[in-house]
Amino acid sequence: MSKLIVLAALASALLIPGAGQAATAPAHGVVVANEAGRHVLVVASPGKVTSVRAAAGQFGAIRLGSRIAFRGTALADGSIHATQLHKLGRVAHTGLRVTILKIQRAKLLVAGGGTAFAIRLTHSTHVGAAARSGLHPGEQIETDVELGKNGATGTDVHSVGASALIDFSGKITALDSTSVTVSDDGVSTVIAIPDGVVLPPLVQVGSEVEIVASISGSTLTLVEIKLDGGNKGDGGGSNVDGDAQVHVEGFVSALDAGSVTIQPGDNASPVTLAIPDGFTLPGGLASGSEVEARGSVVDGVLTLTKIELQGQDGGDSTEVETQGTVTALDAGSITIQPEGDGPALAFAIPDGFSLPGGLQVGSLVSAKGETVNAVLTLTKLELDDSGDGGGGGGGDG
Repeated sequence: MSKLIVLAALASALLIPGAGQAATAPAHGVVVANEAGRHVLVVASPGKVTSVRAAAGQFGAIRLGSRIAFRGTALADGSIHATQLHKLGRVAHTGLRVTILKIQRAKLLVAGGGTAFAIRLTHSTHVGAAARSGLHPGEQIETDVELGKNGATGTDVHSVGASALIDFSGKITALDSTSVTVSDDGVSTVIAIPDGVVLPPLVQVGSEVEIVASISGSTLTLVEIKLDGGNKGDGGGSNVDGDAQVHVEGFVSALDAGSVTIQPGDNASPVTLAIPDGFTLPGGLASGSEVEARGSVVDGVLTLTKIELQGQDGGDSTEVETQGTVTALDAGSITIQPEGDGPALAFAIPDGFSLPGGLQVGSLVSAKGETVNAVLTLTKLELDDSGDGGGGGGGDG
């Protein structure tokens, strides 16, 4: 009865989500990992594992096995920013469905809800017939775990399929031009960096990061890397959901007949998806469009399966600011390469907008834009090297 009262209270609460984010329905589950350093509780509920981002002061009373009720806003990385969280009690064991990231002796490093955590195995752990032939990275498993001071210990492990994509978290312990190594729960994982992928400048050794990677055999290849932190206002992110597809939210930074590249928020690497033959793109899609997209691995290539324009329903628009160098300019658009690394941003120039005198390719500028009919559209532009450049849009032009 007390649980029902708490859930009813959560259902009646009024929450104000951030722009582009939806309030979640009341949910409850069992804490199977506690990452206090990241302010994340990993919560198992039937058929799903969720990373719940909570306030630092809430971690003292919530331990492994705690049964909690929570509600908040869904972030683009798949986690929940909890605005309400209540402890309902405690259980000694639970079931969960996760994906194997790495196997190390009597320990499985698994990923669920975008977080990596360990499940320990003992001589008494029962491994189902389908998994007995050999557990491997990318294998999806259902397992019963006992929860105690030593963490989660598997009592029963069954294979239920495989995924070519995985998302997880960790701290960078090594980084070079070809690979990044992350560590979580004492286990290190190496992820290959594809040719041409430029990591955000703030991603360095020691950074806490979120990673989406593809899996082929024992090799992981980077799809996207982003600084961890669950920033509610960073405007994008990516995650691998239960459908084994990557979900990406952000701005189109490049588009041609064969591929689309999406920038999923600040301090993230861009995600490029191949456009399959016969795929119909939404009308009005262009560089700068705000989108939600999905992709799956087809013959080793991350391939677009769905893409939708965002920001067309009259809701809150997303404002973008940048400083950098003009790399392309014509009557209808301007492309700016931000200072430092990162993809170029293309802004549509609206009718009647006054460009500053002397503007040309190579100019240093400061720009602002908003999504208009799902297209990133210039609202302000100033020459940084002229001191008095101006510009306007809407009521300013």
